[in-house]
Amino acid sequence: MADFPLTFTRLRFECLAETPLRFGEYRAGSNLRGALVNIMRRATCPLSVPALPGGVSAPPDPQHVATCPVCWLVAANEKPGVERRGYILTPPLDPVPSYAPGERFVFHLTLVGEAQRFLPYFVLAVPEAGRMGMGAGRGRFALRRILAERLDGSEDVLLEEGETVLRPDVSVQSHRDVLARVDRLLPRDAAGGVLELLLHFLTPLRLIWNERLVKSPDFAVLFARLLERVDELAVQFAGGGRRPAQEVERLQNCALQVRLIEQNTRWVEVASGSSRTQTQTWLSGIVGTARYAAPLAVWRELLPWLVWGEVVQVGKDTVKGNGVVHIWMEGGVCGDYSASDRR
Repeated sequence: MADFPLTFTRLRFECLAETPLRFGEYRAGSNLRGALVNIMRRATCPLSVPALPGGVSAPPDPQHVATCPVCWLVAANEKPGVERRGYILTPPLDPVPSYAPGERFVFHLTLVGEAQRFLPYFVLAVPEAGRMGMGAGRGRFALRRILAERLDGSEDVLLEEGETVLRPDVSVQSHRDVLARVDRLLPRDAAGGVLELLLHFLTPLRLIWNERLVKSPDFAVLFARLLERVDELAVQFAGGGRRPAQEVERLQNCALQVRLIEQNTRWVEVASGSSRTQTQTWLSGIVGTARYAAPLAVWRELLPWLVWGEVVQVGKDTVKGNGVVHIWMEGGVCGDYSASDRR
């Protein structure tokens, strides 16, 4: 599927803790997302999803949603469990309980397809969220730099430390960039045979299959959910068509040929609370590593979509930081896409 239409922009936000900042380990993404959304609601659309008497929420007017970035991005949800969000949050990937004043941390935001037009709203919300504080104790932070990252490891500076004006050049990437990363991942001397691939689940991977939680890194289930997610994003945010059923079947048959040969994973229990709805959501999932083996021809078919999984994350609650997965293949070049996340 060389003409896959989805595009994306990946931003890295480099920040400095000003007061003790308690992200809560694997709740960091949920806390960040909640703070950013609250700022955007107040600044851009204070009436988004208004509460009716008795606390029942009413869906916003469709015409309003079409023109309001906050409703379009974060509030509208006409098809719960089916609609995808056009943004993906990657929290700090060192899941520590807190940051001390003066410590730096990094998080990422990826916008896909049409959602890229709303990038300025997120950029404006980050420093304000830092001033308002987040997490237990409302810890504050300052935004230091914003960079746009590419899959080849290069980057553009959008906001340098000490600057107040955002530079206009934003790096938009496409399926062509994904295919170039696939070429770098594959060993230079790969001529056939069986190759091993390591997947590192850096934040909880929460997969549901047949209405049940999957608590082991089953490759076929993971790939089926990933392909479904990537295709829905392309349809909803890039005007893409449905992937032919024959191609879906062919890719799923390839995924069934992948063998799990080693795993070092654990299940972590994580809960997220909403101050707006006064409800609690479970974000629990798998973290750790899993090693898989398959013939080179199989990896050539599957790797483009696995790389898309690095971009858009996998499974449930990606807008809250879940499902961060990174690929490593022995003998490949530029295999550690996670390096910039741990700066």
